Amino acid sequence: MHKKYRIKMLFSIIGMIIGYFIFHPYTMLVHLIMDKHQRGDVSFHIKDIFTAFLAVLTPEMFPMAIAFAFFGGLNGLFVAIIVDKKKRLYAAEAENEKKKVALETLQRLMITLSHYLLNANTVIAGMARRCLKYNSAEDMKDSIDIIEEQAKKIEAVIMALKKITEIKIADYTSHGKGLMIDITQEIEEQLGKDKIQSS
Repeated sequence: MHKKYRIKMLFSIIGMIIGYFIFHPYTMLVHLIMDKHQRGDVSFHIKDIFTAFLAVLTPEMFPMAIAFAFFGGLNGLFVAIIVDKKKRLYAAEAENEKKKVALETLQRLMITLSHYLLNANTVIAGMARRCLKYNSAEDMKDSIDIIEEQAKKIEAVIMALKKITEIKIADYTSHGKGLMIDITQEIEEQLGKDKIQSS
């Protein structure tokens, strides 16, 4: 049996038990007290509770007991349905929140990649066009060094994103609309390692 049906059945059974053993005796107790008051007896004894409870167990009260158990079961089922709907609503909200966070992270990742990689690509493309105007390798050296530096920066960005475990947010537009993942420190560390290895 599916879990949600088991919960509904459990709540219905609990409702039937409450209806039979609590609400029915309580109704009988109220009826007993009102009957005593009508006869002019305003006293109340603990034994009245036991009298009301024992009256529930008599064969004469069985049809009424069944009715209380039935309505108690319906109330239990109604509560189970409400609980199930609330659980599904909370689960849907939690799932939507996860999707929202994932989408925001993806958007920030794309902004981060665009910021670093497009800047580096612009410099590389400019230096490549400049190299076409030179006639000798000696003239191209400075441009090639800049291209190599930007290539290392691209590699550093990729390595930093691979190693990132905690997302820090930075705004590079000064108006809060261009939030990106702050990996500046990680990039600088990676570039520092590359410099040490090359030297």
